[in-house]
This record gives sequence, C-alpha cells and structure tokens, in this order.
Amino acid sequence: MWAPRPLWVLCISMERLEEVVLMVCPCRLAAIQLVERSFFPCAPLFPTLAVSLDMLEFVASLFLHMAPNERAWAMTLVEYLKARGYEFATGDSFQ
Repeated sequence: MWAPRPLWVLCISMERLEEVVLMVCPCRLAAIQLVERSFFPCAPLFPTLAVSLDMLEFVASLFLHMAPNERAWAMTLVEYLKARGYEFATGDSFQ
C-alpha cells in the first residue's frame, strides 16, 4: 500500500498567492483535491502550480474581447464583475 505523502502546490487566485500542502495517494489524487478547492492543476499527477477557476474564466473572457487597446480590458472587467453581482451606476464606468 502506498502511504500518503505531502505535496506543496502554489495556488494562484485573483486575490492572492497561497502555498497549499496536500496529502496525496492513489485514492486522493492532487488534481481532484485542487478541483474540489476551485483550482485547476497545471499537471495531471503531481502539480506544483494551480490557477483558480475564476481567474481562468476571467482570462478566457479577456481573450474573447481582446483588442489592441485598453477598451477590451475594461469591457472584460465590467462583465466579470457584473457576473458576480457587482453593478456600476453607468454601463461603461471603466471605458
């Protein structure tokens, strides 16, 4: 039987960087533990880096609106915050 062993993973979110220690074994894979915490592992078996699903969603939206100016960034940020319940007095507050 394989004994659980610690795995240090750097987790990146919109708010902070955090180092998390996971106890991994064949019955508790690191990738599954990270997804349960809303992080996407950067490797399938023994990831040492993970990115929050919120951050990945933000970046995916950014690339949908990508333009060679700051308007794309502003539109993406307004849309991202609106999806999380934050509204602005005017629809184009950042633009």
